[in-house]
Amino acid sequence: MSISSSTHPTGQEQLAAMREFGNNTNARLPVLFLLDASSSMNGIVRGDHQQVLRQEHSDGIDWNIVTGDNLVTRMDELNAGLQRFVSDILADPLAKLAADVAVITFARTTTTVKEFGPIRESDSELKITTSQENETLLGEAVELALAELDSRKRTYREHGVEYYQPWLVVMTDGVPTSARHRELEGRLKELTAARKLSVFVFGIGRADLSELSCISPGRPPMQVNDQKFPELFAWLSRSVRMVSMSMPGDGVSLTPLPEDVWRV
Repeated sequence: MSISSSTHPTGQEQLAAMREFGNNTNARLPVLFLLDASSSMNGIVRGDHQQVLRQEHSDGIDWNIVTGDNLVTRMDELNAGLQRFVSDILADPLAKLAADVAVITFARTTTTVKEFGPIRESDSELKITTSQENETLLGEAVELALAELDSRKRTYREHGVEYYQPWLVVMTDGVPTSARHRELEGRLKELTAARKLSVFVFGIGRADLSELSCISPGRPPMQVNDQKFPELFAWLSRSVRMVSMSMPGDGVSLTPLPEDVWRV
């Protein structure tokens, strides 16, 4: 699969950037959420009267297809967490000025759900839908994310805007269905060692943490309780606030994740 990034802004995009950075000259923290939207994210985390209808093979794993009442999927929980992040950022004046957020989903292909920009009231309607694609091309998606972050940094420099070390936040379940992520290990190590990138990788469900370690230099990937997404995103929003209270280039020690977020 070939994924390309648009690195040359159009005239309309340049005008929008001039308005955005003219209205708010604060230093920015670019946060790119790279979220798994493959069909396995329809996995049920809770519900009543569950019955297994059949099995299907998706993302390298056999999954039970379940029926029942009041079913809640991983994607439902992920959306609840994303909404928590949006509301937390909107409620914090300093984080609201600093956070520069993009949301990209991936399966076999990628979809940009939110272009880089501040969190606005309209983002309260932000919602991710599950793809019908049953592949997880993680490495290709990470490659695209790195290109988007590079493009955003160029935009900052063009407009004289300071920025904090960029964040790449990856959430995925299942197993990558290509080997491209392994080839990115050296590049990601170099970026994090040079303090040009901070990577947070969260495994959901039956994610293979040993595979995810290839894209998680500096801190091991973490298995997340898929019923604790709001708590995870609340931690992320608090961390954005901590960074926004510092000066670009300063080292910031983030508080540990609450134990119930990773206890599965």
